[in-house]
Amino acid sequence: MQRLLIPLVVTAAVILAAPAHAYPGTAEVEEVDNAEFVASLHQVGISFADPDKAVEAARVLCGLAANGETGLELLTDITDANPDLSIPDAARFAAISAKWYCPQQLQRSGGSK
Repeated sequence: MQRLLIPLVVTAAVILAAPAHAYPGTAEVEEVDNAEFVASLHQVGISFADPDKAVEAARVLCGLAANGETGLELLTDITDANPDLSIPDAARFAAISAKWYCPQQLQRSGGSK
């Protein structure tokens, strides 16, 4: 089982820090069932020590995408922050994160889910 360590959250929080602003592209997060997101990660074999950190990492990832990071940059961020996570699993994490927390990013990139 892979372990998602999530230092990406800390790094991205520093990068995205802006006074009194939520992460860009996460307006619909209140409607998301975090447990279903976590279950989706488990279904593809991605595990982690703290589900709340996985949720936060997904939100941060959406913020980075909304700020213009490319898919390759996002994958690099994920694998740099989580060296035990393979590139295919990082791609799965990014896709599942986008599906649950920022589907508009999938539409902007021309993808569909």
